[in-house]
Amino acid sequence: MIVGGAASCVGAVFSYLIGWSEVVEALLVAMAIDYITGVFAAFINPHLALNSQKGFKGICKKIIILLLIALAHELDKATGNGNVQTLVTWFFLGNEGLSIIENAAKAGLPIPEKLKKTLEQLKGAEK
Repeated sequence: MIVGGAASCVGAVFSYLIGWSEVVEALLVAMAIDYITGVFAAFINPHLALNSQKGFKGICKKIIILLLIALAHELDKATGNGNVQTLVTWFFLGNEGLSIIENAAKAGLPIPEKLKKTLEQLKGAEK
């Protein structure tokens, strides 16, 4: 009962701060899948290792993403416009999708060569 009440409170605060839409829901699912596939890739790939500090950094980054979406939600409310949050959410949803594909490749799953090259180019552009 207490856990259910606490979960309801967290959900209400989250909903107020970020709003709720199908795109936000898709981002949350993608974030969970990204984290899980990252852990699995580290477990499967002998060249990778599970690292709690790296995992914590990943969680911190995801929290920052959610804070940016909360800011975008507030900007939408302040301007009466609904486009800023949607744009920010889609951007980060795309990033999560790329990260999931990278994790799949690290786990040894087949990835089309063209997609691999594109990911390598994107990784090179980040540096």
